[in-house]
Amino acid sequence: MNRNAGAQAEQLYSEAVQETPPDRNKLDRLVDLLCDHPQLIYDTFFAKAHKAAEIAVDIWHGTGDIKVNDRILILTVPALWGWTVMEETLCHAPPPELLETRYPQLAQQFLKLAELTLAHPNTTPGPVVRRTIQALTRFWPEIINACVSLKTQSPAWRQLYEATLRRADSLIQLSEQSNDPALQMHLAKFFETEASIFTAAPQPGGSPRSRLNLDRVPSQHAYISKTALVTRGERARQQLVQLLPSSDNMRLCSTSFITATINSIVYLMNLRPQFCDQLLERLINWYDAINSSEQTMTRLQSVVIGKTLRIALLQLYTRNHMSAYSEILKHKLDALGGPEWARWQEFQKRERERRLRHEAWERSLVPPKKASEEGPQSARWVPAPEDGQEKSAPEDGQVEPAYQPAPGANVDVNTDLPPLKPLAEVLGVNSSRSNSEDNQIELLEERTKRVKLDKEQEEVVVSDMEIEVPEKELEIPDKELQQAAVENDSQIETEMQDALGSEPPFEMLAMDAMSPDTRQNHLMEAIRRVIRGSERMRKFIEHKRVLHNIDTAGKPAPRSRTLEENMVQQVQLVANCYLVLFEACRARHLPGNMGASTEWSSMHACVEDILQYVVDAPQELYELAMVLLYELWMSVVTSDPELKCTPDKPDSEFSVLALYLRWCEHIFDAIVKHSVRLATQQADTTPAAQTADGSAVVSELTKEKPRTEPSELILAFIRDAPYILPALLAKVAECLKSPSTAPLGLAVLETAIEIRPPIFITGLDILLEYAASPDRATRSGCIQVILKHCSSRSSLLPRMSLAAKSHFVRGVRLAEKQSVELEKQVASIFNRVDKVLPVGELAVTEAVEARKREALALRKQKKQAIEAGLAVYAELFLKLCAKHMELLVVMFVAYKGLSATVQVIIRRIITPLIKSMADTPAVIIPVLKQFPVGTETLAQRIVFLLCVNTARVPARELVQAVLNMCDARRLDGNFLAYLGNGMERAEVHKRLPTIVAMLNGSAGPQMLVSEFFTRVTTSYLNQPSVLTPTELLVALHEPAVVITEKKAEEAVRVFGAMTNADGTLKFPPRVFDEALAQLAGRAFVPVLMLKTAFIYREQHHGVADVAVKNLLQTLIERKVWEMRSSLLNAFISLFRTMLPDALPLVKSIPPNILQMMAKIDARFGAPVS
Repeated sequence: MNRNAGAQAEQLYSEAVQETPPDRNKLDRLVDLLCDHPQLIYDTFFAKAHKAAEIAVDIWHGTGDIKVNDRILILTVPALWGWTVMEETLCHAPPPELLETRYPQLAQQFLKLAELTLAHPNTTPGPVVRRTIQALTRFWPEIINACVSLKTQSPAWRQLYEATLRRADSLIQLSEQSNDPALQMHLAKFFETEASIFTAAPQPGGSPRSRLNLDRVPSQHAYISKTALVTRGERARQQLVQLLPSSDNMRLCSTSFITATINSIVYLMNLRPQFCDQLLERLINWYDAINSSEQTMTRLQSVVIGKTLRIALLQLYTRNHMSAYSEILKHKLDALGGPEWARWQEFQKRERERRLRHEAWERSLVPPKKASEEGPQSARWVPAPEDGQEKSAPEDGQVEPAYQPAPGANVDVNTDLPPLKPLAEVLGVNSSRSNSEDNQIELLEERTKRVKLDKEQEEVVVSDMEIEVPEKELEIPDKELQQAAVENDSQIETEMQDALGSEPPFEMLAMDAMSPDTRQNHLMEAIRRVIRGSERMRKFIEHKRVLHNIDTAGKPAPRSRTLEENMVQQVQLVANCYLVLFEACRARHLPGNMGASTEWSSMHACVEDILQYVVDAPQELYELAMVLLYELWMSVVTSDPELKCTPDKPDSEFSVLALYLRWCEHIFDAIVKHSVRLATQQADTTPAAQTADGSAVVSELTKEKPRTEPSELILAFIRDAPYILPALLAKVAECLKSPSTAPLGLAVLETAIEIRPPIFITGLDILLEYAASPDRATRSGCIQVILKHCSSRSSLLPRMSLAAKSHFVRGVRLAEKQSVELEKQVASIFNRVDKVLPVGELAVTEAVEARKREALALRKQKKQAIEAGLAVYAELFLKLCAKHMELLVVMFVAYKGLSATVQVIIRRIITPLIKSMADTPAVIIPVLKQFPVGTETLAQRIVFLLCVNTARVPARELVQAVLNMCDARRLDGNFLAYLGNGMERAEVHKRLPTIVAMLNGSAGPQMLVSEFFTRVTTSYLNQPSVLTPTELLVALHEPAVVITEKKAEEAVRVFGAMTNADGTLKFPPRVFDEALAQLAGRAFVPVLMLKTAFIYREQHHGVADVAVKNLLQTLIERKVWEMRSSLLNAFISLFRTMLPDALPLVKSIPPNILQMMAKIDARFGAPVS
């Protein structure tokens, strides 16, 4: 065992449990570490995990000795960690030396704790109960498998099996008693597991055998009854279906539960196809019954459940091992209907049509026996005869089979393309000269992405096929030329066949035996053949272009198979030239660099007509384009097996790699443009007409001809091409610039990055670039794809974070620039000199007010535009922050030093993000603790948003973190105003001076103090208020609060003026009565008490008189004149306001004191005398 791993595990555990609540992220990392070093579990951590879960269960069930407060739910985190560790321990094979001793002991502890946990499911937190069921579900097949495999009769294993059996029975009882859908979802998984492991494996041809089935259990086992297990399997299947709610049993009518149960049933049919009839019939009957009553489920539930059932059955229908039940499934899917099944059938129809066209094209390439009827043989390599042998032609009546593999050739069974021949056979040289042939073929297969075609073969008549040809954007020839082209088409076709077969086969000789001059001549002959072939082909291509623009029969002219076959073989001739060069250079031990010679340039120009022909109709000639690209690519990997010339930068302008890349780029560009045109046409076409009453009418044409997705052709090229430069995706990126074509670009990129991993990073960069697009749909689509495919890949986080930060910083700078421009425009309004100056004071005032209104309207409009712009640049950043909150530090850094306008905008745009963290504030606390100086308002905004919901108490971890932060950084009360209902009593008393210190006579601080008072005195569900109103009013008179007497007096006024929603005063007069009575009886009487009485009398005139008189009487009895002079002055002022009602109290004051009081305040003396 690695000592460092043990120390690291101990450190993680110690750090996690010392926090309050325990840090679940660190505990999760600890689980991963323990799984990598299982010995640590057996030595130490199983005991810790068991203890963590056991203590929590004891406390929840009221049997523990530990005294805790009402926040015992914090024990959920360590309990869940404990169950996770125990599950991972027992569901993996232990070290052999512990199998007979330690493992049964640990398993018994696990089962005993499971029994205690499930004994009181109502008092145990739901996550823990569900985690227990999940652990037992995984453990059940493991213990069966171990008992069968070990073949031991040890009492320990027998007892372990029997204990597990009892726990399984208790889960069945729990299913019958519980009405919790979340818990029943886990029980459905348990029944699915029992139903699969306690049944026999499917027959041959069915689903692959699962790891455990009833066939593995011997009929005569020491303590396992196979018959009993069969019964359990049957019962599990029944109970799984019975979990589905009915009109008589609606206790579990939850959409999530029903869909999960349906998936479990269908998955069981997948594992055990022999029960497909039984389970499918019951499932469909249940679905029909549940939909027959409108009161059973809501319409939304019915729609969601119906879609889930259709998709699950469709996935089952497509499984190969379910072919025996395909008719049953097809019948049920036909009955259920739905768009998913219709789209699948339409997809299958299109695939069949595509295969038929491909097969017809393949058959057209089979060479007949006569030279005048067969395609040209000039492009096929004919191996040179060995010495002493004569060349022989095929005998009459014999036809060379198409694509017959040579003995030992590598054949790809997943494609209809010809197999790859060994290099020596292709080149016609002796294979004994090199032993690297196999390596070359392997590299060829690895580096070439073969086109995957279905193996299903169906007969088709080529002449009956209708092939659509797009309208050509070419100049229409004159009428005479058109007529001549139509009349001479068959003659031209025959001439093409004869001309293409006129060249004798090109004979490839072994280069090792040639002299340099002979090699050069051989190479030049190959190039000249290409040039001659291109000259013949050019007029044929022009002839077909003329036909494509003639519509005399209502349809464009059909494609020419002869011409297309010639194109393929012309490209093969080009590939031959490069193979000759490769062999010649290899024989001379020279690098295969042909330079920029005139011959190579001419040869490349010869095939430009072929490229243009394909580019003109990329959809109709797609398969031809693929064949041509594969011919070129095979020449690339044959001549350069290790791809030393990087595809990104070919070593020569006229290399075969450069030729391939040029073709690939042009064909892909044509396909993208074609798809963009199709997407634009579909966007401009109204899919349905409107009748007079406004209802939609779908045309018959739309029904007969399903809509073609514009992205299909692009994705087919990305999937099928042997190699594409990632930079080609820039052509797709152009689609994202326009809202009309953005859906096409998004659809392509989302699928392309998954089906073609080498272009993943390029596709991601494009999505990241347009994640700040001004178009909302484009921007949201890019962000959605990024989060869907990339957020879970930690290796991509730095790349995504960098792009998101860049967008955000750019948006902030732009907003700041616009804010400065706004202030200049506002200033120009006030500095503007009117042509006609206002005359008179009234006119001047009106002019000033008009300018103020103009500036206000401009400011409002511009601020809205600035906020909308910044929100665009910040959207991706905020989405990533939701999953990686540490990125929020970037916002704090950018926030500092910004203008007030932009700071307000930032505080607004983060509102949805921070509110979403209200349930899990722990993820944002580390960032909040480190906010830079100068960003206090942003930090205050975050605290406010986390606590803005007044119907709930802030999380204790948040309250404690903010209090610690205030102590460490000496922050003001703005951070505490919304935390009052989450504090303890002692904390409220301690923080009250900080709250009161905010008051300065303005409305803003008064509102915050009022919010704090409201939260402190409000009761919540199962939690009384922190302080009563009377306790709070008394606390405002504490010495620590009244250090600044003026602020304390303002706090009392705020307290007394607080109102309810209906406008009535929040606190009744009795609150003041009780508070004044308590304060008057204290040894130290604060002056603020008398001012509070004065405020009380102002706000509750008449009602307060009795309480104030009692207060005066108490102070007279306590001889207030012998106390502090400030207190006596306040007493005289209050007494004077109570006159003449308080005159009877004068009799209680000694005459000399009255005289002294009259000297202090003359206004007091006159009424008294």
